[in-house]
Amino acid sequence: MDRKKRVKRLKRLIIGTIITLMVLPSVLAVFFFFRYKDAESRYLKALDDINFYLENHSEMEFLESDAPASPEAEVQVANQYKDLTKEEIEKLQLSPEEVYAGYTKVYLTFDDGPSSNTAPILDILKEYDVPATFFVNRRDGRNYENLYRRIVNEGHALGLHSTSHIYSEVYNSEEDFKADTKELRDFLYMVTGVESDIYRFPGGSSNHVSKIDMHVFADCLEKEGIVFFDWNVSSQDASSVPQTRESIVRNVKKGLEGKTEAIILFHDLGSKDATVKALPEIIEYIQGMDNTVILPITKETNPIRHLSVE
Repeated sequence: MDRKKRVKRLKRLIIGTIITLMVLPSVLAVFFFFRYKDAESRYLKALDDINFYLENHSEMEFLESDAPASPEAEVQVANQYKDLTKEEIEKLQLSPEEVYAGYTKVYLTFDDGPSSNTAPILDILKEYDVPATFFVNRRDGRNYENLYRRIVNEGHALGLHSTSHIYSEVYNSEEDFKADTKELRDFLYMVTGVESDIYRFPGGSSNHVSKIDMHVFADCLEKEGIVFFDWNVSSQDASSVPQTRESIVRNVKKGLEGKTEAIILFHDLGSKDATVKALPEIIEYIQGMDNTVILPITKETNPIRHLSVE
């Protein structure tokens, strides 16, 4: 009897061990999956914070009072194209600048995305039926890839803003800058099928972070047929002083005064909830301006720049 009991206990022990060895890897896999997702979430939040502080110490060095003036011109609205359909305009191969010659042109631009706020921004743009320009970094993962594709599919411009937005890597050398730009451009083409040809320098072309003359990097872009753009209106949503919805709206309204061409700087980061909340009021204000149109940036757009190039 004792021998039978020992055999039975041994069998139970063996079976229990086998079950444990079978179940334990699955339990550990689930455990480490959630640990990984938590770490990924904290990493992306930290990346947003890094970008936020980097922007503070570079883009905010550019004062709005120093913004390049838009060309002074008497507004004479061109009417020859206003009654054309979208299909007719595409058939004539007219650029938005040609279609809206004489209008005040406003460009909504969002740096540093995609993020958790990209979808809400796109929802608002879709609701108001207006285009924007997203100067993006590289973010891997299915959710981010869907956002890149959504930007393109919903008629917005997709611009380059460096792969990592880490200044010490992007501006380390001419070769590193070229490699960084190519990596992001190739990545976006692979994801969206669109080859981006517009660029915004991390920190803007007037940043004081790069130890290499920014003209070197501007020449690199020109050789690749890429046009770079800065801004002449800042929402100041990257200010070291946290901005409210009301202050962002106020900053943009003030910046638009007296301009016939306005490129507005916003940031598409997970921490920029106030920017998202301010966007509807800003769009409605612009739509209420006389002879004014909101356009996406293209290579044909007047390149407002802080850096003087010939």
